[in-house]
Amino acid sequence: MQRHIDTQIQALRQEFITMGLEVKAALEKAIISLKEDDKQAAKEVIEHDEVINNHETHLEKKTAQIIALQSPVAGDLREIISILKASSDLERLADHAVSIAKNVLLLKEERRDDEIDMMIVKMGDNVLAMLASILKAYTEMDEKSAIKIAEMDAGNDGIFLDIRERAMGLVKTNPKFAGEGFDYLQIANHLERSGDYITNIAEWIVYTKKGKITELGRNDF
Repeated sequence: MQRHIDTQIQALRQEFITMGLEVKAALEKAIISLKEDDKQAAKEVIEHDEVINNHETHLEKKTAQIIALQSPVAGDLREIISILKASSDLERLADHAVSIAKNVLLLKEERRDDEIDMMIVKMGDNVLAMLASILKAYTEMDEKSAIKIAEMDAGNDGIFLDIRERAMGLVKTNPKFAGEGFDYLQIANHLERSGDYITNIAEWIVYTKKGKITELGRNDF
C-alpha cells in the first residue's frame, strides 16, 4: 500500500519539474531576445516572472505543511528539504533570466559587438543544456549525471573571462561603448550565476541520494 507521504512527495516533485520547465522557457526566451534583439520577447520574460514566483511560494507552503503534519524522517525528509532548497535555486535562475531581459532592453543595436554576441549565445546555450539535463537528472534522481552536469559549469567561467576581456578592451579603445560594455558584462554575469544555481541543484540531488552536502564543480576565479 502506498503511503500518504509518498503521494505528497510525488506531487512536490511534479510541481518542481513544472516550475523548472517554466524557468527553462523563460531563460530560452531571454536568450532569444538577445540573439534577435527582440524587445517584445524580453518584456514577456519580465511579465511572466510572477508565475514562477507563485510556484516557489506554493512549494514552500506545501513542504512546510508536510513537515509539520507528517513528521517525515530520513530519506523522506531529505527529499522534501531538497525540493524546498532547489526550488529556491530555480527562482533565482528565473530572476537572472529577468535581469538578462532587462539588459537586452538597454542594449542599442547599432553598438552591439558581434564577437561578444557570439560568446554570450554560446554561454547561454551551455546554461540551457545544463538546465535541461539537471531537470532530467532530478526526475530520475540520477546523482552520477548531476555530478557530470555540474562539471559543465567550468566552460561558462571560461567564456565569462573572454567576454570580460573583450568588453574591457573595447571600452578602452571606444569610451562610447561603455554603456554597452557594462550591459554585456551584466548579461554574462547573470549567465555565469545561472550556471552556479544549476550546480546547486545538482548538489541537492546528491544530498537526496547520499545524505550529505557535497560541493560540486567549484572553479573560483
